[in-house]
Amino acid sequence: MSVKKNLLLLILSLSVTILFLGNINLISADTTSSAVSTSSSIASTATSSSSTTSSASASSSSSSSTTVFSSGIKWPTTSFATWTQGIKEDGSLTRNKYGFMVNKDEEYYMEEYKDSNNIHVMIPMIAYKSWNESTKTKYYVVMQNGSTFSGQEIASSNVIRTKVEDYSRTALWMLDVTVGNITADKIQICIYDDDRSYGFWRTNGVADDDTYPFVMSTPVLGWNNVTNFNQSLKDGIFYVGRNTTLTMNAPKLQDSNVGKFDNSILNNAGESHFFGQNVINNEIRTTYEITTDVTKLDGIVDRLASSDTNKYGLDTVLTYEIPSDNLKIPLSYGGLKAISLSAEALDNASINTKDYLESSFVDKVTGDLGTGHTLTYSWFYSTSDNINDLKKVSTEFTNNKDRKADGTLGTDWMTLSAKDDFTQYLEKQALAGKKIYLMMKIYVDGQLSTLTNPILVQIQTPTLKVPDKIDFGTIPAKNIYNGGDFESLTKDNDNLSVSIPSASKNAWQVSASMEETGNNSIAKLNGQLNILGKNLSATPIEVASISKHGLVDLPLNAKVSFRGYHSPLTPRANFTEDINWNLSPETPIMASN
Repeated sequence: MSVKKNLLLLILSLSVTILFLGNINLISADTTSSAVSTSSSIASTATSSSSTTSSASASSSSSSSTTVFSSGIKWPTTSFATWTQGIKEDGSLTRNKYGFMVNKDEEYYMEEYKDSNNIHVMIPMIAYKSWNESTKTKYYVVMQNGSTFSGQEIASSNVIRTKVEDYSRTALWMLDVTVGNITADKIQICIYDDDRSYGFWRTNGVADDDTYPFVMSTPVLGWNNVTNFNQSLKDGIFYVGRNTTLTMNAPKLQDSNVGKFDNSILNNAGESHFFGQNVINNEIRTTYEITTDVTKLDGIVDRLASSDTNKYGLDTVLTYEIPSDNLKIPLSYGGLKAISLSAEALDNASINTKDYLESSFVDKVTGDLGTGHTLTYSWFYSTSDNINDLKKVSTEFTNNKDRKADGTLGTDWMTLSAKDDFTQYLEKQALAGKKIYLMMKIYVDGQLSTLTNPILVQIQTPTLKVPDKIDFGTIPAKNIYNGGDFESLTKDNDNLSVSIPSASKNAWQVSASMEETGNNSIAKLNGQLNILGKNLSATPIEVASISKHGLVDLPLNAKVSFRGYHSPLTPRANFTEDINWNLSPETPIMASN
């Protein structure tokens, strides 16, 4: 790396103004190159009626974990009860079993929503057709925190029951239960009614064993500690183009499209919709289907590119805004990590993309998409000139087929060597200060199926910066004739700055020289320029040695000396001098620091 700097001398009749003006021109040395900086609810069909009578008011704090009897009612307080599953039997004369309805075919689901600061649970259930006339209905919530169970009654004023559909002797009811601001890992809502005319049977549903007489219990619900049961997302690896499902132990959310990425570009390409609900091991299971459209990410680099050289993929979080507990799923999108190395390292070794693509990402993609199919890949690139203008490497650079910019996924790997024309292109872009991006597209039987995340390719080179002007001010002409030493007027700002990238393995040296060839050369005045304690001449001389990474600033301590001049001086003549700076690696390898 070379820098050319201009030295100016102005001659007056009685005094001389001398300026060293620095016009920097970067010239690539053979051994260096420039750095890149990078850096759905059940609709009611009948009118609603509020529940009758009142029970103990619900509070937000948990009660004792011992068994509690309220007005002779035995509630499940030391463990969760077996859920009361209702059944609608075929035939007009059959008596349906009282209980809660979770049935995908009939579209009966438990739901959860938030209204202002209140959290509500919607519960479909079968009970007597005139159940709303009962005066003995009471409600209770069982709570589990860790291994501790507790419970509290829910005021009937916090429950709205709505008849959805009449059957012969029973009806489908929808309960809207305001749970309150309780704190629990899991909860279960229980209902008691022993009204002889309108209430429940002593045993109800499919599996009631009379442990809790006249009580019906919902499935257990995840509350402040919702669990994700989907193994496909538990590994944290996410890619687009293939649908997957997410199952949690929380009620259904009412929004049509739930689940949001914290990345707007990924959000645009993905949707999450309700898929189904059932009960497993006494606990609710709600499943959503996550669909992604690969075409909406094809050609998108901006806001998806990773610059992290230590982590595979682009970090993102998928959030389901559950009223009782937002479920946050950390994911890594795309499987590719950024490439960063020095230009000197690239001159001595090849880049194998296998080292930058997560093996478990490749295994997951091939396992999901590759059975009975052929998976191939192609690499694409763009620059900061037009970040989303991705071009196919093998189409733009055709000289080296061994590079394997196209190939079979998991078998072939793109390799970039120093003599490769695409590698040389990358280096030139880096020298020009442009950012470079890479992305791999994956095809199944020739059809685009998924992508890696884009990455930033950082080819680090050392940088050299010198001041634009070194100003020695006005010097009396007699001092040119008689001789003298003079400091720069800009000495406080006259610094030499060198930045060595962390990936560099070399020590570096700075050398400087003056051309001394112009008619107005300072040398023709018998003058001598001294920089960093070294006298400059037409022969390059080392003025600094840099043996550590990072930014180094050195004061130039520029001085000009005149050793006497005995020829006439032309008034107001400008004298200039070109100073050539060069930054090059030294032979010894730099010690790590």
